[in-house]
Amino acid sequence: MNTQKRNRIFYWALTLLVLLPTAGSAIPELFAGGTQSIVHSYQTLGYPLYLMKILGFAKILGAVVLLTDRSRRIMEWAYAGFGILFLGATASHLLAGDSAHAPIPLLFFVILAGSYAFWSRSKAQSFEHLQKM
Repeated sequence: MNTQKRNRIFYWALTLLVLLPTAGSAIPELFAGGTQSIVHSYQTLGYPLYLMKILGFAKILGAVVLLTDRSRRIMEWAYAGFGILFLGATASHLLAGDSAHAPIPLLFFVILAGSYAFWSRSKAQSFEHLQKM
């Protein structure tokens, strides 16, 4: 298997591993006001519940961007947004004294970083391939 194909497979696997639970949780956050566990989590962290709708919308928008892969700049903004989301969630749990839940968003950040690395590599390889033609 060539390197470019392998990178694309790893990219899609890592991206879906991040996006399925993230975008999946965004739907009830945006449209139903969140599940009871999400509401409890926001209250534990001291966040206002209206933030749930804002983050839900942002997660869905970011997921659409990452799945469509249209523009390099917009993709990088989506990766940055998800990175801020996951690192902010990790910090929020730690600072609120809820350290038991802090590793979960940190793990998602690490997976997201892997997705970005493979996406970036595949774009660089595509560019090199075009230059050789």
